[in-house]
Amino acid sequence: MKRTRIFCFITIIFCFCYSCTYEKAEPECYPPDVVSYSGNIQPIFDASCATVGCHSGAHPEGGLNLTAAVSYNQLMAHGTGYVDTINPDFSVLYAQMNSVSNPMPPAGKLDKCTIDLVLKWIRQKAKNN
Repeated sequence: MKRTRIFCFITIIFCFCYSCTYEKAEPECYPPDVVSYSGNIQPIFDASCATVGCHSGAHPEGGLNLTAAVSYNQLMAHGTGYVDTINPDFSVLYAQMNSVSNPMPPAGKLDKCTIDLVLKWIRQKAKNN
């Protein structure tokens, strides 16, 4: 009888502890129907990429300048692969943002909603709007 009580007590404690695990939920994403380069994508670059010592200035990292004046033309330059509107998931831009081993920006991976917004823009044929 005593063993049964101890077993029940341990089982209850185990169930209680197991049910209290916490998984961080991803934030809800509400992307616009039409993603705007100037209104949605460039602000991401301004805040996270086109900073001093990264993708700006006379000698940007990787030769890719993401400042507002030149970013679209640099991303869309033929042969770079930065933006692939035929196979968006294979775009270098998206792959680098989504990388596990070497994410861009190096200060910390962007949140899923932001990365998904960039992918949606590419899937919408990466318009300069």
